[in-house]
Amino acid sequence: MSTMRALLILALGLSACANPTFRYRPEPPLSNSWISADYMVLTDRLRVEIDTGGYRLLDAQIVKGDGATVRPQTIEQPAAGSGSSVGFGVGVGGSNVGRGGGVGVGTGVGMEIPMGTGTRVQGVTVLYFALDQIGPAPWRLSATIAETNPAAVIVLPPR
Repeated sequence: MSTMRALLILALGLSACANPTFRYRPEPPLSNSWISADYMVLTDRLRVEIDTGGYRLLDAQIVKGDGATVRPQTIEQPAAGSGSSVGFGVGVGGSNVGRGGGVGVGTGVGMEIPMGTGTRVQGVTVLYFALDQIGPAPWRLSATIAETNPAAVIVLPPR
């Protein structure tokens, strides 16, 4: 019984560390099943969180029923993800063969240098749209995400 309880606690703890999965997914479903979004209506803005699966959001817009598009007022991009790095090290070693003893000395310097612009991010992207510009729900969010094709279209229905 206590082993089962420990496993349940461990599973819950590990699931809390996982990336969020939001309620709304692209329509029609894409092969990129990790893309999801959710939203919250604020006083005068629509706040949209989009889980891009760790890839950078390249473009986003609300597509209105008449085909007009509205870009977000604000985009909060998460921090850049881990990329390639370069390490430097220095080592010195020696041996005193005649006396049968050995001496080794080592030192190292680590330095991380990001390589390239990168397409990975850590966390979710948050978008803010003006409610008076996008109109009433449902909203069609079109999002272009690095390393994916075509753009994901996520319908955000009224609550």
